[in-house]
Amino acid sequence: MILTDYYKGEKLTDRKTVFDITASTGEYDYFETLLRVKRGINKGGLSFNFGETPEKFKKSKTDLSITKGVNITKVKRADIETNIAYGDIYNTNDACIILFNTDFKELGINTVEIFIARGYKNDSISIINRFELEDLKHEVEALKQRAVTKYVTINK
Repeated sequence: MILTDYYKGEKLTDRKTVFDITASTGEYDYFETLLRVKRGINKGGLSFNFGETPEKFKKSKTDLSITKGVNITKVKRADIETNIAYGDIYNTNDACIILFNTDFKELGINTVEIFIARGYKNDSISIINRFELEDLKHEVEALKQRAVTKYVTINK
């Protein structure tokens, strides 16, 4: 199995770049630690920031990234017309596939699904090609079935 972990983030509040984790397999220790919300809205849950790459992380030409105080991954799209992107998880040997909601052009990005491929950092382009050809469809479905729904508490 190439894809090992799954995290689904949704834009649940008016916070511009914050996506709260609403479902995950919960087994990727790096995310379970790094994405933990320590205070404020959704305290104890998981979230990440998705949007334009902050200036302090702009060493490459990608405009989008996933962050949480640190750069998690640059979001690279082979085709700007598609809702599929890829990246590699910073400071690991892991690759990821990033899937946006299909209506992102009209509604903006309000759902981001991240599929982790542990140990495949150097094969991210091959993985996205297989993902686009739906060669990994069974793995995607298996991860989504294993995912546990997270109940997000929005305290203001």
